[in-house]
Amino acid sequence: MFCPAIGQSVTEVPSWSVTKSATEQMARGQYSSALAEIRQDMRIGETYYRLIGPMTVSYIPTAEGWTCYVNGLAGWLGSGGTPEHAFDELKVQLHTAFQTLLRKRPFEMTEEEHSKWVQLTSVIDLLHYKTTTPMITHEIGRVSLGKIARPHHIEWINGARYQIDPQKVPGELMSCRTGQWIEAVVHRNPVSHAILGIDSIRKISFRIPSESELKSVWEAMPEAKAEPGEWVW
Repeated sequence: MFCPAIGQSVTEVPSWSVTKSATEQMARGQYSSALAEIRQDMRIGETYYRLIGPMTVSYIPTAEGWTCYVNGLAGWLGSGGTPEHAFDELKVQLHTAFQTLLRKRPFEMTEEEHSKWVQLTSVIDLLHYKTTTPMITHEIGRVSLGKIARPHHIEWINGARYQIDPQKVPGELMSCRTGQWIEAVVHRNPVSHAILGIDSIRKISFRIPSESELKSVWEAMPEAKAEPGEWVW
């Protein structure tokens, strides 16, 4: 189930259509210098990036096709048989670098990675990305039919309750009987944490231990003993 960026309204500016090879165009003198276009946003599959400002993409014809780069972003160069293919390759490079560095804390980055992150976040609107891109979580819950003849809600193990919207859940969920435990891939709003939809489920066997069982496990744990020696503070 695809969950688009929250509040997304801007669409990617389409590039031109090129049907002839770059070498043929160069031979005819149609592209004697670099071309450029302005982009307002960028999309890779289901991932959407809003740009801080207009992004200038420069295209240069080569003997093999085209290369392109973003003004102000050093180290990334896309190549392909057409300008569209070249930009697609460049987008994949930027997407890969952004997603890799996004998951690193500042002290985990090398000096080179930090420099790349500064460049990327000078072009991509990081705040917009974090506040509009759905969180994807794996959660465990129990289906309940309530007082109707179909799945009505899910009781998550943290005590929260989700009323099932048949339009936002996979069909398999609607076949669950009351009391069935499931593991679900859930899309949540990154700010409010409200459920936007459930992508997939897997029926599982699960049971929450009783209070007496938990107490028995705790009492059966071996006692921890500190090694003798001097404590230095």
